[in-house]
Amino acid sequence: MRVIGWVLVLVLGAAAVLTLNPEWLARVDPDWAGLTTAYPFSQLFALRALLAVAFAVVAAVVLVVGVVRRRWFHGGTRTLLLGVVLAVVAGGHGWVLVDRGLSNPAELPADRGLRPADPGDGTLTVVAYNTREGRTGVGDVTATAEDTGADVLVLSETSAELAQDVASRLAGEDETFQVFMATGGPEGIGDTGSTAMLVSTTLGEYVQVPGPATERGAVRAEPASGVGPVLVGVHAMPPVRETHDQWLVDIDAVMDLCGSRGPDGMILAGDLNTTLDHAPMQDLGRCTDGSVEAGVGGLATWPAQLPALLGTAIDHVLVDAARYEVTAGQLVDRGESDHRGLVVRLRPVGP
Repeated sequence: MRVIGWVLVLVLGAAAVLTLNPEWLARVDPDWAGLTTAYPFSQLFALRALLAVAFAVVAAVVLVVGVVRRRWFHGGTRTLLLGVVLAVVAGGHGWVLVDRGLSNPAELPADRGLRPADPGDGTLTVVAYNTREGRTGVGDVTATAEDTGADVLVLSETSAELAQDVASRLAGEDETFQVFMATGGPEGIGDTGSTAMLVSTTLGEYVQVPGPATERGAVRAEPASGVGPVLVGVHAMPPVRETHDQWLVDIDAVMDLCGSRGPDGMILAGDLNTTLDHAPMQDLGRCTDGSVEAGVGGLATWPAQLPALLGTAIDHVLVDAARYEVTAGQLVDRGESDHRGLVVRLRPVGP
């Protein structure tokens, strides 16, 4: 029985440690890779904050039981050891979130970037917001753009009408916004399949070209002059049972843009329905994650109804690490969307 007890502790402890990154199994056998993208584990491992809380609670209970057994029943060694392992795992999950950043500023620093008559230091601000079919409406999106000095907005689940209204409100004497749209998905899903991108004329004239091959609308816009960032707005399918296979197709198509054949100087933003803990985003290739670099990557963008310390970060701004330095970031919560908006400010550093 003692041997069985130690084996049980070993198995439970190893299983707990693997929740930190199940892709470690691939180092033992390549055929075991992909557990983070296998349903339903793809959803479980996306909730690192809740895993940290759950392991902390269970560790506390196990440690109490171990102390009681050791004090009054002259046992409990295995129980105490398991409790310590669970506590370490809880701390590991928490440390990952701390390392990605948990400090959300009330406001961004002064915007010293692009202006109609002055390029400033070249800084540009990108906003990614899933408006949930306009539940975060024109006024909310406009206020977010004005408060942050947005130059590019990627709005998932957003109608052409809402996007045009936002562009009209943001238009000034020397600045307007071009609006690009892409729709996709099965019939009858409304604005869920629509993605809008607004680009300030301070970046110059842009033209829309085919975006990545995703089920929902994906927008790609390139500078007409050939000078300036390539802009991509995406909205991947969610990793639920009905659309899990399409989610894998979508995220592979999106992440290909961060590979060696992707465009130089790219800025990609949107609701990827994927976290940095899923296998496709554990290696970002030439890209870097703007929220992590800005120190807000450990905070949740979804669901907005939960505190930002819980939930999960599935909205991203990915940028060419050789061309841009992230200088600031912020999560904003306006309107009735189930997502928080992600704001990332970038400064060009490359050629």
